[in-house]
Amino acid sequence: MKLDEVKRVSVLGAGIMGHGIAQSFLMGGYPVTLYDINEQILKTARDHIEENLGLFARFGLIEERAIGPCLERLFTTCSLAECVKGGDFITEAAPELLELKQRLFAEVESLCKKDAIIASNTSSLTLADIGIKVQNRERLVTTHWFNPPHIVPTVEVVRAPWTSEETFETTYDLLVRIKKVPVKIEKEVPGFLINRIQMAMVREILDLYEQGIASAEDIDKAVKGSIGFRLASIGPLLTIDLGGLKLWLKVCQNLFPLISNSKEPPGALTRLAEKGHDGIKSGKGFYDYSNDFSKESLDEAIKKRDREFLNRLKTLYWENK
Repeated sequence: MKLDEVKRVSVLGAGIMGHGIAQSFLMGGYPVTLYDINEQILKTARDHIEENLGLFARFGLIEERAIGPCLERLFTTCSLAECVKGGDFITEAAPELLELKQRLFAEVESLCKKDAIIASNTSSLTLADIGIKVQNRERLVTTHWFNPPHIVPTVEVVRAPWTSEETFETTYDLLVRIKKVPVKIEKEVPGFLINRIQMAMVREILDLYEQGIASAEDIDKAVKGSIGFRLASIGPLLTIDLGGLKLWLKVCQNLFPLISNSKEPPGALTRLAEKGHDGIKSGKGFYDYSNDFSKESLDEAIKKRDREFLNRLKTLYWENK
């Protein structure tokens, strides 16, 4: 399918990722049909989309008058067949369970247009496994969005061994059209690009935490105000170029033998999980949410995050388009 043939978008799953993906296509001018198994989930998703559109308008990223038309382009359904039958670009945002995604992709193929593109938002699985029951695999592609997907600009577009060039390019161009910043992942590997980089960083951070080098709060503060601050404007390879290759080579020679190369999940994370802790979901992780945060402060922290992200999105991406 070519870019100009994409007229309608279908999104499967209305949770955190699904409703944010749907909003991105709505703001890009596309009618979107959003599917989930429960009407209440769909109602909540619509409410979140309306609230988030208002936030985009307040930051000048869309006009206030665009909110109504965006919501008019949103259709919701608990019928998978109804959702995908008219979709030209179909993206799933289902839970990260291989058998569930395999069944879903096979069912979607039996219900949708013969030439519809079918995308997965998987973050850790591969299309080589997910699409095993699909007959026409040339139209399969991965679009890996990042939370919150309606704000974070980058989307990884991942080519599986059988993804056609047309599918790959159409998906990339479609994301550009809706003002995302797609990156092409030419070879499918578990974790793709960003999650592999992120996991390498997390491994070292948790090892440092385990050694008692710094507290959770100071680790977060240090990363936000240094590499996090810098990488928002310049990427890691440009950072190396600006610092000098010889300097970076020397630092690598000095530190690589000393940093963690563990093949097992870090002990600090394992112990917390084994005790039943699940971060904000359970009330305790590296922070204690019953003592360190109130519900009101947590809600405000999320709102503050989104405001900061929107300012960054406007300054670094939208104003330059």
